[in-house]
Amino acid sequence: MATRDPESAGSSGRDERDPTKMANQAALQTSSGLVWVVVGTLFAVVSLVPLAALIFVSPGPSLPVAIATGILIIVLYALMLGARLRIPRGPRRLRFMAVYMLSMAGIALLGVLICALVEGAAAQGPA
Repeated sequence: MATRDPESAGSSGRDERDPTKMANQAALQTSSGLVWVVVGTLFAVVSLVPLAALIFVSPGPSLPVAIATGILIIVLYALMLGARLRIPRGPRRLRFMAVYMLSMAGIALLGVLICALVEGAAAQGPA
């Protein structure tokens, strides 16, 4: 087994292509991006279900927030698909797709939380 010279491996003594580092994972380096499309599709569907219920089943005071959140999720998903189709294969494309996916998650969480707070405040009535 060959040993590595710690001087040539960087200041931390670890190889620059350390496979345990988050930035060196296959999903951000060598993937075609299909995994981001599949996960993004599943996430978009799952996150749009409660928003659709707030919009179509029982529209209440949180209706504008639910609509805006749903639109933002759909736009971010479209941007993610656009990144896969427009940006050449490689880490740059995968990073854009990851950012869009994480943005979808953050917006969905924040939107549903705000909807819950608005509906809860409305249910309590005037203060």
